[in-house]
Amino acid sequence: MDISPNLVSSANSHELIERLFRAPVERHTLNNGLTLVHRPDFSSEVVSVQVWVNTGSIHEDALIGSGLSHYLEHLLFKGTSRRDAKSISREVHAMGGSINAYTTFDRTVYYIDAPSTAFPEVVDVLSDILLHSKLPTDEVERERDVILREIDMGLDDPDRQLSQALFRTAFQRHPYREPVIGHRPLYEKVTADELRHYYHARYVPNNMVVSVVGAVAPEACLAEIEKTFGAVPRGRLAPVQIESEPVQLAARREDIVGDYNIFRGALGFKVPHLSHPDSPRLDALAHALGGGESALLWERLRNQHKQVHYIDCRNWNPGDCGLFFISYVCDPDKSHAVEKAILQVLEEVVTTGFPESVVEKARRQALSSEINGRKTMSGQASRLGLGEMVIGDIDYARRYLKRLQAVSPGDLQAVAGHYLVDENRSSVTLGPAPKLVENTAALEEKLALEPFEQIDFESGARLLLQPDTRLPKVHLRCVLQAGPHYEPENQRGISVLLAELLTKDTASRSAPAIAELVESIGGTFSATGGNNTISLALEVLPADLGIALELLQQALTAPVFDPATFETEREAQVAELKEEDDEILEYGLRQLRERFFGAHPFSVGADGRVADLEALTPQDVRTHYEQIVRAGNVVLSVTGDFQREAVLQPLRELLEKDLPAEPFVAASSSGPGQAAGVTDHLPMEREQAVVLQAYPDCGIQDDDYIVGEVLNELFSGMSSRLFERVREDQGMAYYVGSSRVVGLREGMFFFYAGTQPSQAEAVVQEIDGEIARVAAGEVTEDELVRCRTRLKAARPMGKQTIGARAMHAAIQTTYGLPIDDDAEHAAKLETIDAATLAAFVKKYFNFERRVQLIVGPEGGKQGPPKC
Repeated sequence: MDISPNLVSSANSHELIERLFRAPVERHTLNNGLTLVHRPDFSSEVVSVQVWVNTGSIHEDALIGSGLSHYLEHLLFKGTSRRDAKSISREVHAMGGSINAYTTFDRTVYYIDAPSTAFPEVVDVLSDILLHSKLPTDEVERERDVILREIDMGLDDPDRQLSQALFRTAFQRHPYREPVIGHRPLYEKVTADELRHYYHARYVPNNMVVSVVGAVAPEACLAEIEKTFGAVPRGRLAPVQIESEPVQLAARREDIVGDYNIFRGALGFKVPHLSHPDSPRLDALAHALGGGESALLWERLRNQHKQVHYIDCRNWNPGDCGLFFISYVCDPDKSHAVEKAILQVLEEVVTTGFPESVVEKARRQALSSEINGRKTMSGQASRLGLGEMVIGDIDYARRYLKRLQAVSPGDLQAVAGHYLVDENRSSVTLGPAPKLVENTAALEEKLALEPFEQIDFESGARLLLQPDTRLPKVHLRCVLQAGPHYEPENQRGISVLLAELLTKDTASRSAPAIAELVESIGGTFSATGGNNTISLALEVLPADLGIALELLQQALTAPVFDPATFETEREAQVAELKEEDDEILEYGLRQLRERFFGAHPFSVGADGRVADLEALTPQDVRTHYEQIVRAGNVVLSVTGDFQREAVLQPLRELLEKDLPAEPFVAASSSGPGQAAGVTDHLPMEREQAVVLQAYPDCGIQDDDYIVGEVLNELFSGMSSRLFERVREDQGMAYYVGSSRVVGLREGMFFFYAGTQPSQAEAVVQEIDGEIARVAAGEVTEDELVRCRTRLKAARPMGKQTIGARAMHAAIQTTYGLPIDDDAEHAAKLETIDAATLAAFVKKYFNFERRVQLIVGPEGGKQGPPKC
């Protein structure tokens, strides 16, 4: 059967673009200068409210490089004349919402996603913290230490260090060269008065955009914004002089050497602003060079020459100028060859250009990306905010996609020749020293989704179907039981490797051909693996559903474990493990699992062990495939814009006849007993220390599991007592909370915190004290109400996208749990009280089985003195 890409015609592409933008957008400018953009969307009872403040690190004027904007972002959560610091997050969580903020070079954005019934309360909270914050001196000083911990985290993050190096190398005068968080010596000198001056100068209504998307009528939306944000008068807004970047005359370079396991590098070229005519051409060029597994750089350097484990290309230009950059990860001994190979590819592009098919693929990818950005209310609100504030045109995305239709192969070749030249290049690397080298009924149609239809086949396979025509996308998710319980002791990580290889070579196509096919239709084909399952996911436009079905059929029934592809993917998985070991938290969590689980299969994460992976062969993977991929082990869910009969016939063939019929024997989730308790300190030369503490936990099939959910919520988040005590009250840690390693009948409940080495023991005492408080039954009803509300709200908010719903349905079915148990789940939450939590802690938090690790500088190295 011919399944070559059904390339959309210009007319069809135009129709699809117009369909995306047919939803009306309300735009209002209030008397005080504030701009409101609002798209009513009643497809889900959710609302996202975002406040975009036109100020970021490049607007800090005389205090440039001090991290003033980021510091202020933190402090706006610390209290107003009507609310203290703790009540802000508590109030948002009580309404079932989530609140957060971020700072970039040119803007600071505050947002709340919540049930739409809470819209007035959401607007009231945001307007209060944005326009009426007090910035008390004691909070300024307390938060200073918290951000110092965040700065330490950045110093410990190799990827962030590489990014900052690229920007300071490429930009010699423009404030893009300064990190958004600021330089530590400058940040430490910032005073409370300077923060207040900056706040009053920049946080004025005429410097803000409020973006709202969700189930709120226009009249109600405008009225609430007028009542809150509109009550504050227009402010004085002085212009900020931003130094322009002079023309670069020669190539620049910075090489960073340190204690790293893997080599990272980047090449950047300065490019013009987002609204420049060359912008869509540069975006298409980035897609062609490094926008996926069939892109030129990936195919040439990774698949053919095995020089890199990862390579990517992006065009970043939201401001008055930007960077076109290529980033990569490779083994240290290949670094020089990789950079030379990249430059050779760029020279080839300038000389010979690209075929028309590459430009068509870029159009598909851009259109697919725009659709993906509109899957959630938050994503839609971000698109509106970006268009209004950064570009000054909320219709920019439509214009951009139309301009992209006019891009030709000659345009790509021309912009490559103009911008990707030696004198415009900045190169940065980060890796080990040579001697250490080692081997995303109302104004719009209300949609109530039908429940998933489940079809059980005699083969044992199960099919789940849920049509959803709101967006022109279809998602297929295939879930199989796999992971640690199914892996031989010396083949840990083989399930994740198998999942990845199932997306590669088949009897009818090579891995590059599959990548080229998927990306040419603007689709995705990916694999994931975890403690209990692996999964394959395909997402395509409706016209390409036939391609996706055929690719899935081939992946499951006719994989070819090509030795070259096997070697490439195995090396990439090994490299990822090494990358994670450069991150202090990831390294600590790996060590925690080993000590906690002992001989149990969960002692090694789903990604496996380096030694085991290096010893694997293609035949090992083939044997594992034959054990795992059987009809009785397959749950396949399909969601999105499809016709039932169009998928049922080909999937019936696959699930009833094509898949192996041998019985599948599910592994017993019980394994060897977990290890005895231990307390240890692991030396790692980093600025921060990480505190980790683990206890036994129940599994997802146990009745107690929901109690653990409440407990995990109680210990996590900005309104948790643990967070408030450790971070807010004492400023001891930038992050602190809990999480769970989940199995079917067993698991691990653990606490984590990033702190200054000298304060690690104090953080341990706070965690112990909080556990003791819960065990004593002292959790308050207010805390319980917040936890219940957050957990109830998380269900619908976590299932907004077709992909998330498909995964949830398939996983629940695989685990033998109801697909739609939201009502039952909510009812159970109401039965959990302080005594229930106390009983859980006494039952599972056995101190004799506790594993506690502190990872950080040997001897608890002291950090720099406080100012």
